[in-house]
Amino acid sequence: MKKIKDSVFGAIEYNEEEKYWTKKIYLNIWGVEEDYEMDLMVKCDKNEEITDVQRDAYKSYLANLKKIEDDIPPAILSYYRDHYEDIDRSWDVDDELKLEVVDEDVLLSLLDIKSLYIDRKGNYGWLVELIWDGCQITVVLSGDKIRIYKDWELLVTDYDIVNDEVFGEMVYDYGWRKSVKMDINGLKGFWVDIVAGAYPGKGITPEQRKNYLEYKENEEDFFDEIPNALMTYYLENYDEIASWYDMPTKYNKQNITMDSLMELIEFHSVYFNRDGKRYGWLCGCEWDDVHGLAIILSGDEIEFGWDEDLFN
Repeated sequence: MKKIKDSVFGAIEYNEEEKYWTKKIYLNIWGVEEDYEMDLMVKCDKNEEITDVQRDAYKSYLANLKKIEDDIPPAILSYYRDHYEDIDRSWDVDDELKLEVVDEDVLLSLLDIKSLYIDRKGNYGWLVELIWDGCQITVVLSGDKIRIYKDWELLVTDYDIVNDEVFGEMVYDYGWRKSVKMDINGLKGFWVDIVAGAYPGKGITPEQRKNYLEYKENEEDFFDEIPNALMTYYLENYDEIASWYDMPTKYNKQNITMDSLMELIEFHSVYFNRDGKRYGWLCGCEWDDVHGLAIILSGDEIEFGWDEDLFN
């Protein structure tokens, strides 16, 4: 393993498999009894050298630790409150984590800061594990404010952000995306992604903006129409679906109801094809956990297919 002594990072070694320079660093913050031990990860593909941009990013991080210490607690509390419905649906929430009593100190005690990551552009942030539900988040520290995303990959894949005239603030993660909270099928507080398909270095297209405005204008109508359209699709294709999926009795052709059918799908993201030809929902579905279910909304009537049908 290659090792160097850098002018800013000190002794640091190269992880050939993961493509970053790394060392152990320690952080004492919020009066914790024991320092956080974390991995410093400085991204450098193909055994490249550390850049001055990355050195400046690390200096900025160290210079701003007091501000980070002050800004993180309210940001984490806000994130927790925003996502509480999802957390409560998925986990048996402890009494001290109930929405009406939870406070910053409790949440900070349940953060496990795994890494400080610095990408090639000089963006930096923490990769954090949330002890209360085991989820992983990225806490981006290098912007004009603290930003928290429910994904470690976001910073690792070269973080980029735009403030689009129609979509608003979008972050690049295999396409431009943002998370929004909405009520779906009578259940409140679902977080889903709005995604404008794009290759690295490419922006959002006028066609995607046009389709997003069209979707927003018709969103309520779409949700009214989807259950009936899905029932028709399900019954027409039931024999094929049942040939590869062992359908529980509750969901067979004779017993299925609108409510039970909607239990079989999970809305993940609204995807806008890059050329503007198609847009719709990408969903998980019980009968095909490989290809998922695409609900295509951009035609004269609602259609259904696999995820890739929206991409092409």
